[in-house]
Amino acid sequence: MSSARRARLLNNMALKEQARLPQFIQRQNALRSEIAELVALLERIKQLREDASLQKVQHAQKLQTNRWYELRLIEEAQTLQNKLDFLRVEMSNISALIVQMSHKQKVVAGKAQDALKAMREELEIKVDLEQANYQRLPSS
Repeated sequence: MSSARRARLLNNMALKEQARLPQFIQRQNALRSEIAELVALLERIKQLREDASLQKVQHAQKLQTNRWYELRLIEEAQTLQNKLDFLRVEMSNISALIVQMSHKQKVVAGKAQDALKAMREELEIKVDLEQANYQRLPSS
């Protein structure tokens, strides 16, 4: 494969990785905000449960109603915690993928620069040889 073609190919690969990166960064930002919302919601549920446990209840029906709400809060908290755990795993996977893609883009761009530099050096050597051959030719 010629140096020019290799340099072009590597440059295109680097550009492809660079073009894919923003959508993953956007997804990472969306996950970050969703995780923050879930953490705030879990804090709110925890506060509601603490407030409910502090109330003194005199009537059986009120006690039963409070227990029903507490069970619903526990179920919701568990569901939200599971979702939060899943999103944190997804966030770490996307972060690792972003780092990997960024590294790959840098490596490929570096190789493209090296191939371009090698191509230029080959061209300079070729031009120097042609000039030397031209100067050796007898003038008529």
